Amino acid sequence: MNRELENDNEEEMNQKFASETFTEFFGKAEEMIKRHNHCVICQARLHFTHLTDFHRNLTEESARCPECGNKARRILHRLQ
Repeated sequence: MNRELENDNEEEMNQKFASETFTEFFGKAEEMIKRHNHCVICQARLHFTHLTDFHRNLTEESARCPECGNKARRILHRLQ
C-alpha cells in the first residue's frame, strides 16, 4: 500500500487529493470519455493507477501521461 496514503489523516488526505465529483461528467458521451482518458496537453492516452486501502475504505486513483509526463489527476474514491 502507498505509504503516503497510510500515514495521513483524513484532513491531510483531502488537501493532497481531489474528491470524487461528477461535475466533469457533462456533454456527449464521446466528449466526456476523451476528456477523461486523454492528456489535456498532448492528447496522448493516460495511464491510470489504482491503490486501495481496505482499512479506510478508500481507493486512490492517479492518472499520468506517458508521453509528456503530465500528472493529470489524483482522486480519492470512497468505497461503500
